[in-house]
Parts: sequence; structure tokens; C-alpha cells
Amino acid sequence: MDKTIGQLREQHRRDYDVYAQTTIAEHLAELADRREKCPVSFSADGGFWVLSSYDDMSSVLRRNNRGFISFPNMPDGSQAFGQKRMIPLEIDGSLHRQYRQILEPFFSPDAVAKLEPRIRRVANDLIDNFIERGRCDFDPEFAFPYPGTTFMALMGWPLEDAAKLTKWVDIFLHGIPGAPQEETDKARAEASAGVHGYVMELIEKRRTNRTDDITSHLLEAEIDGAPIPLEDLFDLFLVMMLAGLDTVQSVLGQSMAYLGRNPDKWAEMFSSPEKLEPAVEELLRWSSPAVPTRNVAAESAKVGDLELPKGERVHCPLGAANRDPKYFEDPDEVKFDRPPKPHLTFGLGAHRCIGVHLARLELKIAFTELHRRIPEFRLADGVEITEHLGLTWGVENVELVFEPGRRENA
Repeated sequence: MDKTIGQLREQHRRDYDVYAQTTIAEHLAELADRREKCPVSFSADGGFWVLSSYDDMSSVLRRNNRGFISFPNMPDGSQAFGQKRMIPLEIDGSLHRQYRQILEPFFSPDAVAKLEPRIRRVANDLIDNFIERGRCDFDPEFAFPYPGTTFMALMGWPLEDAAKLTKWVDIFLHGIPGAPQEETDKARAEASAGVHGYVMELIEKRRTNRTDDITSHLLEAEIDGAPIPLEDLFDLFLVMMLAGLDTVQSVLGQSMAYLGRNPDKWAEMFSSPEKLEPAVEELLRWSSPAVPTRNVAAESAKVGDLELPKGERVHCPLGAANRDPKYFEDPDEVKFDRPPKPHLTFGLGAHRCIGVHLARLELKIAFTELHRRIPEFRLADGVEITEHLGLTWGVENVELVFEPGRRENA
């Protein structure tokens, strides 16, 4: 089998840089070329397989617990916490289902709907900070703190710590763009240590001062009939933080950069009440920041036209799946009236994002309040938007210029 898989790897080899210093559009074009020429390719740099089609990625993601597992979730097989699996991202089976059952009530449509006034207030508080200036650096002034502050409120954590935590998350997910791997690894270790110390201190305080939030609920929850171990609680909080702070931020940043270049689309989103929800779904499809990895756990598993043996890692850039022309006509175009087709932005199967309803509500409120208070905007002259790949895809330096407005409480 070793010789066979070696030959298979060589036959389908096409190296892939997860952290390529290129634009998202250029990277997606390269993945589109793979889809045509070698839809399941092997990268010797990192030792993993790269998928590029909707069908292949949806097939793999659906088969979590049925031929594939989530550990490790890093394409090169590295493990953020040694041999310890990140909960619930890298666990499967009964253990994963128990964690989902504990968390699902907090992220149900009804539970999320109750958060709407709080989320709307967060959005307007952030807009108040720059509306009178007539310009903003959208990522640090809105896109990053907006989901971060919402997450902190949901967890019952001090809102004033949101900036510190989002910075750690940024380093953990994206590393240090352009820096040597050693520098990125060191920065990630420091960020992980910072989060660890913060969360552990918070847990100790909350043990003697329970409140009505997710943190207190998890301190009382049980897995396999016993309280959740302290280190497992840390893993759980960290993964929730990564998911809760980064995905919405990335979609907002990419979307506002696009809308700044295409003001007609900004107007179209709000041309009638029924336009907004399809527009949010289309922007989710178009931006697609997540890139999960799965691992063959059965003796072998079918991936595309290939039969891969146990232990092979399969990397899924969901943005490529959501640009597959088999299902999305003119896939690189943003079309708010596109015929409905489920996109893979939130994943699929057992590990589909548990916060999907919260993310959709956050995006809907963010766009609504931004449009209400900034009906027209453009990208600032002379400022170059930068894009990054990595464990999630996103943008920075989205400088917006608009007619100055007034604070809500002015």
C-alpha cells in the first residue's frame, strides 16, 4: 500500500501553499485550474490532498464519522496542542454529539433571535465611533470588534477585553503574514499562552460567581456523566472564540471591499425588503473564508476518482467549492438573484457550523445598520486593500470614505 500511495501521490502531485502570498481571486483561479486538470491533487509541501470541486468537498464533509475524522484539522498534520484534540473541532462520534447537544440550545433560531437588540446596539456603538469623521478603517473599527463583542456578551465575558482576544485570534488563525514559519510559530504559541491564561483565570472566577450565560452553563454541564475537565473547557472556549470572532469578520471585510468597488450592489441590497437575505447568502457564498481538513479514518475512502488509504489528509478550500461552475453560473460574479443552491460556507455534515443562525443575524444587522447610517460610501484613494489566505481567508486595509453623519445619541 505504501508503494501504491506513493505512486498515486506522484501521479497527482501539484504543490499547494496554504499561506500563499497572493490575492484571493488569484488563488481561486489557481484552484479552478486544478478543478479542470487535476481536481484531487497532492501537495508534497505539507503532505496533504487538495480538493477543488463542490461534489468532492461535500462528499468528504458529509462523511464525518463514516470514513473520515476531523483530527488533525491542520492540512500539514500539525497539532495546535500536541496530541490533544481541539474540542469540538477535532472530535467526532458520541463525544462530539454530546458537546453539540450542550451548545445547540444557545444557538437555536429562537435563542439567537433574542440577541437581536443587543447585537444592533453593538453595531451602532461601533458606528458611533467613526460616523462623524466620514471615514473608517473598516476591519479594526467594525468588522473585528463587532462579532467579538457579540461573542463576549454571549459568553458573559468582560466586553472591554474584546480587542485583546480578537488580536490573539488573528495571530492564531493567520500567523504573521510574510514572516518566516519560525516567527509565525512563536507568535501562535504566545497567543495561545495568552488565551490560556485569560480563560483559566476567568473560569476560576466564574466557579464562585455563576451568571446566566454559556460559560456558567458549561461549568455545570457533564460529558459521559462527569463534569467537563478544566483543560477541555479551555479547548472548547478557544474554538468557540476562533469561530465566533473570525468568520463574520472575514465575510464583512470582503463584502465591504467588494461593495465599495460596486456601489450599485450596495444600493441593490436595499432596493426592497426581500432583497437583503438573498444578498447575505450570496456574499457568504462568494467570500467563503473557511478551509477545513479531514482525515481518512477507514481502511480506505473514495475521494473523487481516487481511493485513498487510512491516514491521508484531505484539505477543503470551501471557497473553491462555492465557485464551482457546475452549480453556480458565472461563479466569480456576485448575483443577488442567483437561483437557490446550498453553499458550503458553513461546512456540512456533523461539523456544520453550530453558529450559523447567529452569523446570519449578525451579518443582516451589520449591513442594515451600516446602510441606514452610511447610505453611500467608497474606498479611500491611495489605500491598497491587502488579502490573506491561511486557516481562514480575509482582507485588511478596507478604508471607507463617506458623508459624515451624527452619533445616535448626539
